[in-house]
Amino acid sequence: MRSNSRTKRIMVLMSLAVFLVSFSLPAAFAQKSEVLFWTGHSGQPERGVMDQMVARFNELFPEINVKKVVVPGTETDVAKLLTSLAAGVGPDAYHLDRFTVSQRASAGILQSLEGYVPGIREWVEQTYLDFGWKEVVYQDKVWGLPFDTDVRALYYRKDFFDEAGLSAPATIAETDAAAEKLTVREAGKLQRMGFVPWWNQGWHYTWGWAFGGEFYNADTQKITANDPRIVESFAWQKSYLDKYGMKDVQAFSSSYETQMEVLDPFVSGKVAMVITGDWFIGNMRRFGPDVVYGIVPIPRPAQFKEPTSWSGGWSIVIPVGAKNAEGAATFMKWYCGLEANEMFAEGTFHLPVTRVGAATTFLREEPGYSVFIDVLPYSQCRPVIPVGGLYWDELTAARDYVIYGKKAAKQALDDATAKVQAELDRVLSQ
Repeated sequence: MRSNSRTKRIMVLMSLAVFLVSFSLPAAFAQKSEVLFWTGHSGQPERGVMDQMVARFNELFPEINVKKVVVPGTETDVAKLLTSLAAGVGPDAYHLDRFTVSQRASAGILQSLEGYVPGIREWVEQTYLDFGWKEVVYQDKVWGLPFDTDVRALYYRKDFFDEAGLSAPATIAETDAAAEKLTVREAGKLQRMGFVPWWNQGWHYTWGWAFGGEFYNADTQKITANDPRIVESFAWQKSYLDKYGMKDVQAFSSSYETQMEVLDPFVSGKVAMVITGDWFIGNMRRFGPDVVYGIVPIPRPAQFKEPTSWSGGWSIVIPVGAKNAEGAATFMKWYCGLEANEMFAEGTFHLPVTRVGAATTFLREEPGYSVFIDVLPYSQCRPVIPVGGLYWDELTAARDYVIYGKKAAKQALDDATAKVQAELDRVLSQ
């Protein structure tokens, strides 16, 4: 069955190659040119796979040499990019979290792709999953190309659950009960926590949507972070600190929260459940091959019967001031295309964002991956607004205010709503 799938993908790749040859690309280069590519992906296996992808591009396009540079940062941090642009030493291509593309385009940081890839709007709509291409379009112009996508779910340690006589949780109440039973203290100190809701991918969007909330009203262009159900989700997260002790949880978190890969607290057995994405299957195979675990949809309050999740992903963009924008455009189109999607999925277990890649990926045949495939039709993407990065940061700050007892949930979310709405109104009025 796997061989048949590979044969189909090879045929698709051959067809795509014919299409790309017939599709107008930037003019051929008279001499070898360099494309400086910045990415924040510093962890494995992503970093190593991306090195292979860049090497593959350089082999296929000998007239261009892509130099990949790792520039660490967060989803919304572009400080180093702005500094480099001001100094005239910025990259030609940049790895940007896709939900912030409209904000960076609105701020004048990015170049649209219309001048580099003829027919780009029609091409992206045909090539990528709907939420993928919609996130790179702002004011009817295309500002980047989608690179990958993902889905989130709950991973749980089957060994711990079996030992405690528990089944995988489907509701918030079942999650709370399992977390309590699986939490271990020794000499009064937390040695293992059953669950920490805000760890890894347990973001504000994760739980706000799980509780049935809505973050934005596109019809009225209103920020709705203070939706009562989002408020409820924040208060629920705070209940974990109330229950297990703020100082105890903070001491526990300081040791394990930011550890990654081989020291990941789920892999090492310091936490029994974690919300994370499809890519984590690859991490488990590499760093926890002997760990017995399962995957289920994100738990929700009992009244909700359908699963929920959210999908993000990265994009490649061309910043203003790029010295080799045409070379960057050629690189981007291959790097965000079907062959590269396949390479990245094979090496990292990230879900392809191209329509063909998502339909034919080998991941559909992999154990444990069916949960993500089944949940994808119910998955949402973050609001496509020109203040998406600010919204993320304000929601993160509000969550931290709440869980660490500095503000009540409604107050924190009222404040975030007012601040982001004011900025959105300002941007939309320009």
